[in-house]
Amino acid sequence: MKKNILSVLAVILIIGIGSCSSKSYREVMQVPEEKFYKGQYKEAAEMLKPLAAKEDRDQLLYMMEAGYMYHIAHDYKLSNFILLKAAQIAKLKPVSVTQQVAALLTNATATNYRGEDFEKVLIRMYTGINFLMLGDYDAARVEFKNVNIELGSIQVEGKARYKQNAMAKYLSAIAFEITADQDKRADDLNFSRVEYKQIKSLMPEFSMADRDIQRIDARMDSANTFDLPQGELVMIFQSGKTAIKKSRGGLLDNPDMNATINVQLKSISLQQGVTIAAVLIALKNAENPIPKFEKRSNLASYVRMVIDGRIHRTFMLENIEETAVKNMEDDYTMMKVQIAAGVITKVAVSIAAGFASQQIAKKLGAGGFSGIIGQVAGAGTAAALFSSMKPDLRCWHTIPANLQMGRVFLNPGSYNMDLQYMNNSDQVLLSQKFNIKIEKGKKTFFTARSLN
Repeated sequence: MKKNILSVLAVILIIGIGSCSSKSYREVMQVPEEKFYKGQYKEAAEMLKPLAAKEDRDQLLYMMEAGYMYHIAHDYKLSNFILLKAAQIAKLKPVSVTQQVAALLTNATATNYRGEDFEKVLIRMYTGINFLMLGDYDAARVEFKNVNIELGSIQVEGKARYKQNAMAKYLSAIAFEITADQDKRADDLNFSRVEYKQIKSLMPEFSMADRDIQRIDARMDSANTFDLPQGELVMIFQSGKTAIKKSRGGLLDNPDMNATINVQLKSISLQQGVTIAAVLIALKNAENPIPKFEKRSNLASYVRMVIDGRIHRTFMLENIEETAVKNMEDDYTMMKVQIAAGVITKVAVSIAAGFASQQIAKKLGAGGFSGIIGQVAGAGTAAALFSSMKPDLRCWHTIPANLQMGRVFLNPGSYNMDLQYMNNSDQVLLSQKFNIKIEKGKKTFFTARSLN
């Protein structure tokens, strides 16, 4: 008996020691993230680069963070060196709801981070953008195609929440326009038109797609389809800070989960010595294992490009933070019943173990101490179980809240551009001056990022 109690205490001690033996991802990210949001992109990336090369449970996270930081630092080659490897690690491996729940009911942070669905898609998105910035348009087309492959894998997994990624589709259309002009291929030009048409069907309110379709139609009807007198500025704007994971708090504090647990408790047969009241008391301090995505600041609503006195602007194509929030809530709805059932099972087992210990103690003549022994065994087991059941708060921190596009057709030459970051009241938050060069028949890509 004494030996068994010491064994339980040893297990609890090991769990406690293991949980604080190394810095968490969030702790490691604190300084690099501070540097990143101060505009020290390269310095931040260099801090994470060694961790991105080290195989451990958080490697994918460090690869995504470092790869993105290099992207914003305009080191597109190094960014892709890291992100292309991250894409291989993040390849979707279908996991059932049952498997997801099993992971949540233990310590999910002790497992290898496999990435949220939208993060896997964004890895491919950014490798494609990097190739566009490097002028490798064929490789960019491949990566944007890989976005659709990733989306297909997600749908195979049984999650119908993803249909298309409008930003990837739009950039794919632009890449096909470029290769059409380079190789004078009408089929590539027609494919870009198909992409624009699909974007219009996905986003009927997106007026840029109407203009793109009309422009491609006019080109294809022209005798000089590939004789383009103008060049083009393509603006990719990345706005604000994306949502990050936060704890939902106590398991029973959430009315929805509380109600689900009570319904489950009333629908199952409890073992001898286990009561509904005892289960609810044991769950009083348990933390909800499913996190939530919480939005952060996003002051810039769009950017204006003022060129030669004419004003142009960007339009949103991909709302990353909304996707993150909605997908997590979809997961919560899908898994809450199984989470409730799993938690009840774990608590019931610990309470039953305590009750059994009490009965054994009575038989061994422990007298008045038998009840205490039973309480310690049951409570100790429950405490050990729920100390390890924590929400996994790991996620990609430095990506933007949303992605936007703007296009300006200009005659060849050099231009001064006033780039204005606008809030939702159409007030200028920040203004930056740039010189841009436009070449005949070519597209000039420009990226901008707001950090608050």
